[in-house]
Amino acid sequence: MSNTLLSWASHFYLFAAILYLIYFARTNARVAFAALLAVSFGSVLHTAVIAQRFFSNGYTPTTTFAEGLSFFGWLLVCGFLYVQWRYRLPIIGAFATPLVVAVVLPAVLLRSRDANLASPIPDALKIAGMPVHIAIAFAGIAAFGLATGVAVAYLLLERQVKSKHFGLVFSLLPSLEVLDRIANSLMRWGFVALSITLISGAFFAKQVWGDYWRWDPKLTLSLVGWLVYAGLVHARMFAGWRGRRAALLTMVGFAILFGSFIGLRIFPTGVHTGEFK
Repeated sequence: MSNTLLSWASHFYLFAAILYLIYFARTNARVAFAALLAVSFGSVLHTAVIAQRFFSNGYTPTTTFAEGLSFFGWLLVCGFLYVQWRYRLPIIGAFATPLVVAVVLPAVLLRSRDANLASPIPDALKIAGMPVHIAIAFAGIAAFGLATGVAVAYLLLERQVKSKHFGLVFSLLPSLEVLDRIANSLMRWGFVALSITLISGAFFAKQVWGDYWRWDPKLTLSLVGWLVYAGLVHARMFAGWRGRRAALLTMVGFAILFGSFIGLRIFPTGVHTGEFK
C-alpha cells in the first residue's frame, strides 16, 4: 500500500513540476495555483507513507537507499511548502519541484524491487534518540538543497541583470537582495541542523563504537561540508559576503553533502554502511 501511495505522490510531484515550468514560461496565476495544489496533494500522500513506515516499525524510514531518497524528498517538499507560504513566490517551484522529482522517482523505482525492506534493523538505529538524529541530518541536507535551488535562481537573475538582457527570469523572480536573503536563511537553518547532527552523532558514536569520532568517509565528508558552510556563515557575518560568491559556495557545500549521500550508497564503505541496505 505504501508503495502505491508513494507512486501516486511522485505523479503529483511530476505534474506540479511540469505546471511550474509552464508558469515559468507563461506567468499564469491559475497554473501556479494548480501546481501548488498538486504539490500539496502529493505531500499528503507522501506524509502517509512516511507515517506508516515510522509507526509500523518504530524508526525513521531511512534504512534502505529507497527509503532514504523518499524521506529526503518528503523533507524537500515540506521545506518548499514552508518557503512558498512564507514568501509567496511561485517561481521558486520551478527550481524546487524538479529536484523533488529527481529524488522521489528513483525512490519509487527502487522500492518496487527492494527486497530488503523487511530485513533486520541495525542495532545502532534502535538507540533512543537515533530517529531524531537521523531526521535532523536529513532536514539539514533538505534545507541546503532548497538553498541551492534559490542560489541557482539568483545566478540566473544576476546574469540577466549584468547583461541587461531582461527576460522571463527578471520578470518573475524577486530582487537579487530577496533571493540572497532567502538562500541565506535556508543555509543557516541547514547549518544549525548539520551542527546538531555532528554533535549528537559523536554522542551516539561513543555508545556504538566506543569513541566519539572515526574517519569514516561519510563522517569526513560531513565535516568537510560543515567547514564549507561554517566558512560561508563567517564570511557573511564578518566579511560582508553576498550574492554570487555566497550562492556558489552554497552550491558547493550541497554538492559535497548530497554527493556523499549518493556516492556512499552506490559504493558502500565505512562504519555507516549498515544504515542503508
